[in-house]
Amino acid sequence: MEPDDAPWLNLSPEEIQELRTKKHELTEYGKERIRQLMMNQEPYPDAMFEEAERRELINEALEELNAIVLGGQNTREFYLSISHIRNVLERLK
Repeated sequence: MEPDDAPWLNLSPEEIQELRTKKHELTEYGKERIRQLMMNQEPYPDAMFEEAERRELINEALEELNAIVLGGQNTREFYLSISHIRNVLERLK
């Protein structure tokens, strides 16, 4: 979510980053919960969950790149976008 996506919310870059972190935490919790439920039923390949996570990370990085390409970011927002992309790439190693 970029500040221009919902200007009536008036979110700071730090609040946006916090929302991204919470989204990631909830996604991880949901994936773990699904794994637990699936283990109680029939075997399900972990590779499928790993691929879904990898694609989600790539999509997050692409969203940040789009924000940079569109411009209009101040120095702090630009730094946060670059930092987020770097974190995504580190996790994909």
